[in-house]
Amino acid sequence: MLEAFAIAYFIKQIKLVADQKGIKPGKWIAGTVIIWIVVEALIIITAFMTLDLSQDDLIMVAIPAILVSAASAYFILEQLKKQPAVKPTEL
Repeated sequence: MLEAFAIAYFIKQIKLVADQKGIKPGKWIAGTVIIWIVVEALIIITAFMTLDLSQDDLIMVAIPAILVSAASAYFILEQLKKQPAVKPTEL
C-alpha cells in the first residue's frame, strides 16, 4: 500500500516539474513506472535465486527492493529538474 503512495508521489512531482519547465511529462512518468517495476522485479528475482529464500521471506526482500526502486524514481526526478526549460513557440 505504501508503495502505491510512493510511486503516486513521484508521478505527481514529475508532472509538476515537467509542467513548470514546459516539458511533456508522459515519457518521464512512463520511464519512472517502468524502471520502478523492473528494478523491483530484478532485485526480488535475484534474491530468490542467489539466497535460496522461501516465499515466507518475501518481506525481507521486498523492503530493500522498494527502497531501491524509490531511489531510482528520485534520481529520475532529479534528472528532470536538471533539464533546461523549453521556450514556448509563438505561431
